[in-house]
Amino acid sequence: MRRHRWPAQPPPATGGTEVHGPTVLAAHQGLTLQLNDITAYPSGMQLRLVLTATGRCAELAHHETRSLTDPEDYSGHWSYLSVFVTVGDIEGEADPYHPVTRSIRARPPTEYRTLPHYWVGTCQDSDALTLTAGWEEVGLPPTTTTIELGPNPYLPSTSHSE
Repeated sequence: MRRHRWPAQPPPATGGTEVHGPTVLAAHQGLTLQLNDITAYPSGMQLRLVLTATGRCAELAHHETRSLTDPEDYSGHWSYLSVFVTVGDIEGEADPYHPVTRSIRARPPTEYRTLPHYWVGTCQDSDALTLTAGWEEVGLPPTTTTIELGPNPYLPSTSHSE
């Protein structure tokens, strides 16, 4: 298995074909993590996740990401959803490139919602992707899911008709 880090970068501006739709990855009291979709491109795949927290989990998530929402907070401690992806023989951590975060402004915050996107810059001939995501600081233990992918239209077909 080769180790890799998927950098925070967006997918190509045009094109792309959805190869997997919405799936709930984890549901715990006060936390839900969902895969919105996976879109294939000639040079890789985009993964779009949605994490929703309520109650105490929302308070913790808001606190852990305060440096993203409060530019005046210079404290050094913060955290975010950790995502590891395995495709074919490559595995590694993925950095979000579009971590849109929304908190309902109440004291304390009653809901926290983030919509991170991840770019996996490889186009391997693999029928599955393994995704491990967790955010222990807010109560989401690492959860591993193997996702069966639809055919990637950008890879040459391996079957031959006679």
